[in-house]
Amino acid sequence: MLDPTINQPLVSTDGFCFCGTQNCDVAYFKPGSDELVLHHAVRVPIFQKSSSPARLVCYCFGHTVEAVQSEVRATGFSKILDDIKTRCAQGLNACERHNPQGFCCVGNVQHLVREAENLAVPSAAGKCGCCHSG
Repeated sequence: MLDPTINQPLVSTDGFCFCGTQNCDVAYFKPGSDELVLHHAVRVPIFQKSSSPARLVCYCFGHTVEAVQSEVRATGFSKILDDIKTRCAQGLNACERHNPQGFCCVGNVQHLVREAENLAVPSAAGKCGCCHSG
């Protein structure tokens, strides 16, 4: 996942863990050592480290945060999760190679869909009392 244009010598790539904390500059760290890989050294923007709506949430099939949110705003739900699951069942995914976190994005996509669906549904709490009789 390292950007080949950034020269970051590593003793070995074995034993590194992913850091998904949003406000942390570290993408990968090796427990028990001082070895770190900062997120700018990764060849793709990391979903958890960016706030851009254009960032990928699914690296295998190119689904973006913006696409999920737009679909939910337009239809009230998203079919993107079903698309990902269908394609994964067909063996078309390569999450370990494409996703910076090293495993499937389905959990991230599920969270994003729920979040977008909650934003798309108007909350009764935001309405004033003068709109309702009673």
